Amino acid sequence: MSSRIPRSLTVAAAALALVAAGAIAAPSPASAHWSCGRAAPPDIDTTGGHHTEVVVNLRVGSSLRCLDVGDVSPSESLDYHCYALDINGLDTWTYVVSVQTKAGGWIRDDGLNDNGSRKWCPNQTQV
Repeated sequence: MSSRIPRSLTVAAAALALVAAGAIAAPSPASAHWSCGRAAPPDIDTTGGHHTEVVVNLRVGSSLRCLDVGDVSPSESLDYHCYALDINGLDTWTYVVSVQTKAGGWIRDDGLNDNGSRKWCPNQTQV
């Protein structure tokens, strides 16, 4: 009987040791986004008093690449659900629902009066 350890087990053990030592990190928020067309994220942000500074587009995902499904005006009150990054991991986006029209979608945070939600959306698409 051989006492050799299979190479696959050696590689797996080495990778586990690197993760445990912090040399390899788990997926970070920078590697996640909300894909175009996915269902709305959960409503986990309970803050209020949100609105836009100017008319902005609602999109079906956290990216300018995603379809524009309407506009939101500064006179509309917004219910925040949570935020995600764009596919490049650069800009943050908040999922909002207009209190007046009930329309929901993603708005890039620089278009919101308070720079968007502070609650991270769970279960984002990993890049």
